[in-house]
Amino acid sequence: MRTVFIINGHDYTRYILELKPTQNDIDSKYSGRNLLDGEMYRKRVASKEKWSVSFDRLSEAVMSQLLQDMDSDFVRITMLDAKQNRHIQRTYYCSTINKGVQHSIGEVTVYDGVTFNIIER
Repeated sequence: MRTVFIINGHDYTRYILELKPTQNDIDSKYSGRNLLDGEMYRKRVASKEKWSVSFDRLSEAVMSQLLQDMDSDFVRITMLDAKQNRHIQRTYYCSTINKGVQHSIGEVTVYDGVTFNIIER
């Protein structure tokens, strides 16, 4: 199964340099260590995915579309889920987008080094 990265129906897969997933567990208030014997007790509420996303060089048009796609409070993104080994669409949020370096090649503006993190809702 191949890697995909699709936001709001726009396929950015060919522009991806790196997708780095991290699984974050959310524990309940009842999780922690017993102060008498030091044993750990855990009550997991949920597990959520966090992805670090890095792009190759983006044209003006692609950068503009990407920023428009990421402008909502929450976005639907389709990616390859390693655990289920299939493409899954999930809802994510993004608080910071590093817009990289903007420069011109002749009469064309490009963006290098665009990165952001997305966290599953």
